[in-house]
Amino acid sequence: MPGESAPSGGPAIVGANWYRFVAGEQIRHAEVASVAFIWPLTGSGQITSRGQRFHLDSTCLLRLPWRHDVEYVADERSPFKVGTVHLVPWHHDEVPVSQQVAHRPGEPLLYADWRRGEQGEYPQLLSRLDGSGRHIVTMGSYAIERFLEGPLDDDALRALGVLVAEASVYASSPKDTGVPAVLEVMMEHVRAHLDRALTVDDIARAGGCSTTTAQRLFARYTGQSVLAWTRRRQIDEAALLLRTTGMRVNEVAKRVGFADPLYFSRAFRAVFGVPPSRYAAAQLRP
Repeated sequence: MPGESAPSGGPAIVGANWYRFVAGEQIRHAEVASVAFIWPLTGSGQITSRGQRFHLDSTCLLRLPWRHDVEYVADERSPFKVGTVHLVPWHHDEVPVSQQVAHRPGEPLLYADWRRGEQGEYPQLLSRLDGSGRHIVTMGSYAIERFLEGPLDDDALRALGVLVAEASVYASSPKDTGVPAVLEVMMEHVRAHLDRALTVDDIARAGGCSTTTAQRLFARYTGQSVLAWTRRRQIDEAALLLRTTGMRVNEVAKRVGFADPLYFSRAFRAVFGVPPSRYAAAQLRP
């Protein structure tokens, strides 16, 4: 009716959790009524949503849009442990917030008119290396720990929602100083092919740019050359494999793109200060 004001509402967090996948584990949901933020703490895996596939490791933060589909596939050798926070972008102020993520067909909350979000958005791969990405992960981690302690009141759920929503808007805006999309594509290519001896040409080709542009982007946003950044990702992956599997050093070397185990040992020692054999021996497994 004329003169009536629009209902008031705002963002709220409705779910938050850590989840440790087992090797090769797959989970799929056809529709989730939330905006989800997902970041691996350890390990790696693939997430597919809206027809886009993303390979995630501990440098990544993935934002999935309102009413997204999602499929998780954990890596066979180093499955990821992820943090996940579910945001309802608009929740009616007069309806109490239920700590429940609507995702099962037929459940009332799936199409509740007091929970709303923007339609037609697509997944966004963000970086945990920039300020806004770090803020989302920090606040998301805090939300998870609070959820694990027990139920939260409405004020807390809405306050957390405001903080996460504001950081998300900033992370997605042109003003953000985060990693450009073409650089994320090249980084993603490297993460997905750590077992190969990639060249600058290979990586630039994956991003659809020249080698000069690739070098410039890596230098500006990571402070490293293309190959130095790639090598560090390989060494970090090697350290993860040594910590979390029973693979021998020469097997790990091949797995991260080193044909020569001696060269691998020198490169590993330059980063961690000890040879890979000693690094592995110092780890308690499991």
